[in-house]
Amino acid sequence: MIDEILKIADSVARSILCENFGFEVKSTQESVPEMDEFLYSGVVGVLGTIGDLKGRVIIGVDFDVCGRLVKTIYDQDVATNNDMLDVSYEIFNMIVGNTLVEYKNTFGTALRPTPPSIFLGENMLVVSPRIQRKKIEYVLDCGKIFIEVGFERGM
Repeated sequence: MIDEILKIADSVARSILCENFGFEVKSTQESVPEMDEFLYSGVVGVLGTIGDLKGRVIIGVDFDVCGRLVKTIYDQDVATNNDMLDVSYEIFNMIVGNTLVEYKNTFGTALRPTPPSIFLGENMLVVSPRIQRKKIEYVLDCGKIFIEVGFERGM
């Protein structure tokens, strides 16, 4: 199930990044995180999933990518912290919301996202719960983005 959702999220994220922002994904790397914690600098969103399955999605956007997103949306060269948080909030909602709709349409499993919690900072320690999860990282010409999907064990 994680593979199916991550595959849909990958397609949705690529579409949003390319069609709305003109970002080209140069490479991707899928992995199963070995550690339950990692350091990250940029904007991180944590969204829960409720419904037939309980889980969560973590999305991270580094500062350079986030600055370009703000520049594209607001047509301004300076990205304030509030701008980065607002833009990230909307993009994270788009990626997760569209992924869950497509997953429901394909597999008939009803999942709804919780409102995201958004964090911005340098060297933030992000701790994932001990759940089954998988991560995909995108390398763009201006930085990196990742999406990590996880569900309670046994799902």
